[in-house]
Amino acid sequence: MFAKSALALFMATLATAAIANEPTQDETDKDLERIIITGVKPLNSIELAKDTKAPQQPIPAHDGADYLKSIPGFSIIRKGGTSGDPVFRGAAGSRLTIAGDDQMILGGCSDRMDPPTAYINPQNFDRIRIIKGPQSLLYGPASATVLFERENYQFDATQSPGQVSLIGAAYGRREFNADYGIGNELGFMRLSATHSEADAYEDGNGVAVNSAYERWGTDLQLGWTPSADTLLMVTLGNSGAEAAYADRAMDGSVFDRDSASLRWRQAYLTDWLAEFDAQVYYGYVDHVMDNYSLRDFRPTAMMPNPAARNPDRYTRGGRLVATIDSEFWSALKVGLDHQYHEHRERVSMNQPLMPYEEKPRIADAIFEQTGFFAEASYALTDRTLLLSGVRFDQWQALDQRQQLGTMMSPIVNPTANAERDADLVSAFMRAETKVGGHQWFVGVGRAERFPDFWEIIGNKTRSETSLSSFFLDTEVNHQLDVGYHLRQHNLEFMASLFYSRVDNYILIENGQHMAADLARSIKAESFGGELLANYRWSDNLLLDASVAYTHGSNLTDHLALAQQPPLELKFGAEYQLQDWTFAGLWRVVDNQHRVAIGQGNIVGNDFKATAGFGTLAINAHWSLNEQLKLSFGIDNLLDKAYAEHLSSAGAMVAGFEQITQVNEPGRIWWFKLDYHL
Repeated sequence: MFAKSALALFMATLATAAIANEPTQDETDKDLERIIITGVKPLNSIELAKDTKAPQQPIPAHDGADYLKSIPGFSIIRKGGTSGDPVFRGAAGSRLTIAGDDQMILGGCSDRMDPPTAYINPQNFDRIRIIKGPQSLLYGPASATVLFERENYQFDATQSPGQVSLIGAAYGRREFNADYGIGNELGFMRLSATHSEADAYEDGNGVAVNSAYERWGTDLQLGWTPSADTLLMVTLGNSGAEAAYADRAMDGSVFDRDSASLRWRQAYLTDWLAEFDAQVYYGYVDHVMDNYSLRDFRPTAMMPNPAARNPDRYTRGGRLVATIDSEFWSALKVGLDHQYHEHRERVSMNQPLMPYEEKPRIADAIFEQTGFFAEASYALTDRTLLLSGVRFDQWQALDQRQQLGTMMSPIVNPTANAERDADLVSAFMRAETKVGGHQWFVGVGRAERFPDFWEIIGNKTRSETSLSSFFLDTEVNHQLDVGYHLRQHNLEFMASLFYSRVDNYILIENGQHMAADLARSIKAESFGGELLANYRWSDNLLLDASVAYTHGSNLTDHLALAQQPPLELKFGAEYQLQDWTFAGLWRVVDNQHRVAIGQGNIVGNDFKATAGFGTLAINAHWSLNEQLKLSFGIDNLLDKAYAEHLSSAGAMVAGFEQITQVNEPGRIWWFKLDYHL
């Protein structure tokens, strides 16, 4: 009821905004370009962008998922203080495509300790771009595409060479970020570095949660730009972390990642070839989870000795994209992409006597994909645009596991050394029309997805007919997306709605009595969307609101589709007074009683219905001069004890009180100092 009352208030606010006084169009354009409480701005009918370096509320994020959760439609599955799994409209795991600098990122942990966003330091990038639905196929078939991007590939001496920021907060959070570039018209060097750490936080009841972490990372870009049309760039990256978890028997003591890429961009090679973009990349993830490094070891029946697991993942890949000028098509992109993954693991169930470091790594899977894609737009009239794309993917996978089960109770793998391949087809078509400040779009898309590592290998799941789930069917999503965008005078409003029908939806069910989890295919549907609005009430006051909702159903079992976020509303206000900006955020989340206990995805399962909640946050920003800005605020101002519906169930951790679910932090004060060089 609380959320529904807030929804009525949201609609009333929009009605008031529509009839209020209006400033000039020039003033409006300047105002609407500011980063506001929702943290995003529309790029076109289907895309949103977020400035990673702009001031924000709540507390500035430390990893990729933490940034995404502030965007309407996104949720996060909390496991501790960091490395949460992002969820968009109820879609998690490989149903989301996540890339950094156009490089595909995948973690190594079979238990999803390290989702792709765990290896991303957001402030090392310039922006986050979100493409909703299967309405672009340049990066693969997905329910949404999340791109962490750098934009400045030509050195500009008139711009600031970089930025340094410091963050301090409750529970021992300390963070340093630096981004610096030098160069001239012939080339540049850009160095980004970050280090963050925090102690275990307490929830609103004062209960400590096992959630301490430390993260660090550096990225170096070296670019050669002999002309404005040519770029040759090398990017090198290195990062590491350790993180304590409140939802499992082990912590992540090592999250090491090395990456490298070589990129060549050339504009106007011929009259018809507007741009050619070629990239090759390499990545290596080395991960260790154990029950002794970040917590006091206490023997259990399952783990009587200190134990550790050490998976790693080797990745190589590349992309070729050509942008073609044509009198018929206003834009045409064609290209190829490829990725190759090798996954290995080594385990010690008695680390003091048999250290994992002395054991050989055992290969368990190889995945390889090659895709061809083409996207184009065609102007039907001066107001209407038709966009379409098609993608063909060829997948291969090899199951290298010789046994299943545990080391104490091994079982022969029935699909040992088995190979499988699949040819997948995805496509979309979208029509957009624009009249004045009004824009409408409608799009249909098909995204065919190959089962991921965690669904057929990593989680050691079984199928309904076999001890192995290696031959699960590919998942096919047919989706309708519609939307409306109004940008007029002092009001901006955007509505984005969808309906999705998925055949062979891969559902994960909890194993009973120590049995392996079951992975099976069902028919599923979901619908919902997001509404966003901001309104310039006066020269000093900006109001902001958003609502996000997803409703999912398991059509095969006649149940709710598991792991779906509840209705969520946000209301924000921002008041500017000379060099000061004061802001507040009221977040309202409804209860979620539509659950399917024991069912879920590769990240988590439903285990209970949850109550709704509301939180308040306040912040202020002070521009001391053009270079120096101070931001500070308080999140969860009323110190409320609450958990997100999708957060994981709690585990028994030595030295911590047993919890049923991983609660969010209690009241947090924070500050951030930004200095532009």
